[in-house]
Amino acid sequence: MVLVVVVPPDLKFSDSVYLLFGASILKDDIVTYQKIPAYMKPLISLLNAFPSLGRKIYAGQLTKAQYGRDPETVKKSRIDDILEREFLSYHREVLQGKKIDSIFLGASSGGSLHLADIMHTIMLFSGLNITVTRKGGDPDDAEGFIEFGRNLMKNFLPNNENLEIVIHFDPIHDRTNLPFVFHFRSKFWLPNAYRKFIKEHLKKGGDIVFFDVQEPWLHYKLDERFYYQCGGLDDLTPEEYAFGSKRIDSWLKEVGASHRGGWGIEGIKPAKSYDSEFGNSPRMVKATKDFAKDQGYNFIHIKANKAHDLSAMTTYLINQAMVEKGIKPRGVIVEQYTQLVPLAVRRLALLPVWTYYVLRTSYNDTKKMLDKVFEDYLAEAEELVFLPTQPWNPSPLGDFVTSEEWDKLFKSYPIKKFTILMNHKLYPQDAPSIVTGPTNLQKRCLKQKDLELKISMEDIKKACKKFGLTYST
Repeated sequence: MVLVVVVPPDLKFSDSVYLLFGASILKDDIVTYQKIPAYMKPLISLLNAFPSLGRKIYAGQLTKAQYGRDPETVKKSRIDDILEREFLSYHREVLQGKKIDSIFLGASSGGSLHLADIMHTIMLFSGLNITVTRKGGDPDDAEGFIEFGRNLMKNFLPNNENLEIVIHFDPIHDRTNLPFVFHFRSKFWLPNAYRKFIKEHLKKGGDIVFFDVQEPWLHYKLDERFYYQCGGLDDLTPEEYAFGSKRIDSWLKEVGASHRGGWGIEGIKPAKSYDSEFGNSPRMVKATKDFAKDQGYNFIHIKANKAHDLSAMTTYLINQAMVEKGIKPRGVIVEQYTQLVPLAVRRLALLPVWTYYVLRTSYNDTKKMLDKVFEDYLAEAEELVFLPTQPWNPSPLGDFVTSEEWDKLFKSYPIKKFTILMNHKLYPQDAPSIVTGPTNLQKRCLKQKDLELKISMEDIKKACKKFGLTYST
């Protein structure tokens, strides 16, 4: 039987799911958004057989699943309480009072998660995405989105210290949910809940390892500890989102929108900062370093310009760990966003290639990493497993990558077997595969013995130099 850690219902389809992975991997569990009831299985089979109907129904379900918390509830919320109640409780259950040698912290990333998994430690991520119900919003109304955020933050920010807020408005990739949902990311400066947890569970003189990703983006400062980011990572640039471009105007015309130009704030110059989705606040690094010094812990700082750089290094380290054990990697698992099964690495001997999403930059980086895998690590793969996200959004064709393109890419490599854990005819609206894909793979993993791979901090230090990441203490 597959054990399932269920994400709280109002955190569905949120990168906040990363906060649960650190606990679930130590239990050989898997994080999913919800269990699929048995009575749903015949319906799923029916919709798979009639994909045109399936796409229509699943598109609606993907939108509804993103409805968030009640605004009045959010105004009164405290991040420390949310962390303790909905996330750290799982970690405590796993550790059962034990103290460990190291704890990892950092930005949302499959790369650092895989390292934590192999090294059997906790991974605490550096932010929490909260979605708030906001019905009737215009997906191009940046001003209304910001005003809604200002109203929330009047109450929320005074109740929450040790963080900054970035409200995240992406009228392209999030266009289907913006009429219903407001997104904001709490980017931590080391919350009190984390400080307490670390003191309780990290051995005296232990290591705090921080994976610092400073993926660049533009932020508009709205107030102290309060910022606005328009757009999100992939082929479209921060400048295009802020100031507009010909291809964005062409796409807006195509989807029937009257808006033209960007979604920046007139009269305010944006400043270069970090991407709020896959990066972390620099203040988190400073706060963690100061805390480590005060408490007598070792602080190790690993800095990457892109989360994909960290992912590529992790693939290398895991291949090295297999080679040292005399294990030949069986193949590759290509994972996206929160579609992750770390157990597939140490049970099925698959090399992980983690990317952000199903869009152009992720596609290009996947190709770059797979080129490296088949040039240096594998002459031929027994299997390639693909766990794609289902993003149901009307992105411009230049940004969005079709399932046919992914197929063509994978088939360009020497691979004996493809395991694509979704229905091509329903992509990118195959909502059930978000749960069934990872859980079906997990069932395979649980039947296999652990490879007992070893990666040390010295291994990571050497790999950082090889891949151009900064390693400092």
